[in-house]
Amino acid sequence: MIFSKIFSPKNLLIGIALAISSQFSVSGGVNAAELLHAANSLPPASIQTEASIKSIVTAAAQEYLSDPNTAGISIGIVRGNHNYAYHFGTVDKTLTQLPNDSTVYPIASITKTFTGTLLAQAELDHKLKITDDVRLYLNGDYPNLEFAKQPIQLFHLLNHRSGLPFILPNPPEAAPDFVDVVPYPLRIDKIVDSSNKNGFYTALHQITLSAAPGTHFQYSNAAAQLAGYIVEHVYGETFETLLHEKITGPLAMHDTVIELAPSQAKRLVIGYDENGARYQPSSNKFQGAAAIKSTLPDMLKYAQWQLDAHAPEVKLSHIPTYSNDDFSIGLNWQMLSANGRKVLWQDGATPGFASFCIPQPDANLALVILSNELGPATLGRLSAMANKIMKAIDERSITKP
Repeated sequence: MIFSKIFSPKNLLIGIALAISSQFSVSGGVNAAELLHAANSLPPASIQTEASIKSIVTAAAQEYLSDPNTAGISIGIVRGNHNYAYHFGTVDKTLTQLPNDSTVYPIASITKTFTGTLLAQAELDHKLKITDDVRLYLNGDYPNLEFAKQPIQLFHLLNHRSGLPFILPNPPEAAPDFVDVVPYPLRIDKIVDSSNKNGFYTALHQITLSAAPGTHFQYSNAAAQLAGYIVEHVYGETFETLLHEKITGPLAMHDTVIELAPSQAKRLVIGYDENGARYQPSSNKFQGAAAIKSTLPDMLKYAQWQLDAHAPEVKLSHIPTYSNDDFSIGLNWQMLSANGRKVLWQDGATPGFASFCIPQPDANLALVILSNELGPATLGRLSAMANKIMKAIDERSITKP
């Protein structure tokens, strides 16, 4: 049996206070000039030249692509103040066309870390407190969003311990074992796409918690969507507008969006499963849970920002809201500590696409992987490749699970 330690809200508040105390500017969101360079926390264990990094990445990518089920892959490295981007495979198996810096990929659940950052910024802007009862920011009465007088708090929405279901609405066909000719992932996408915000809140009224929030892991896209809706509510702006104002605009991430412009849609990669079936991105209605698309250069800017020791919203999003021995979760960032060092990561998986963002602030190193293929073994293979690359670049790198 695994015994989990539920993170103390008191300790969380202390961490928030420390993050706020180092804040440079709240109301303007991210200061790009100040925050785009990575923090030089420790010197590298070994100096890696651009040529050696390229050799390491190329060897790993070639090994990965030796599986005939794979399609294309873009791999980026942040090393100190330098970013390196490499592309392999194809964006479309019918064309054999190499991905490039302009190729647009869905990043799926990496979106949740953006939502966590917006929630952190809202705390810094005094719009909310991430320890608040979520019902403070909902219209109407929700007595069902507590268990034994323990309410769902905002941070529970981004550590998968809110008790909310995988999606909302949550009809019988949302169950993985529901018998249907339509595959499970496509059923989920159809349910979300055919709903709207009113339908979401109607379904939220109907759920029943089975345990106190914070005590049990239950992966929930609905929780992240609710966090996105709450951020919209407290600012009075749309999620995509806030995404641009607080993150992608200041960081010059011009191709990181939910709604693709026509010029971006032309650069969108084709997704594949292990059998070669083609996929398009999941519904934009996943919003703060899984709807963002991006490019490798943009995601390298985002990964580099996660290395910045001076960005208060980044620091706040990395504060643990749940911990179990050396493992913890911030505002959706998963984190592992070992030998006084920490690795953060988040993966993304949606039919046809897989991705990773893995910052290691103590090593001044980050890795981004974007792929247009998803099968049963994809995330495991990508994770193993990521560990191999980061260990080869810096021997001090922590091996993530």
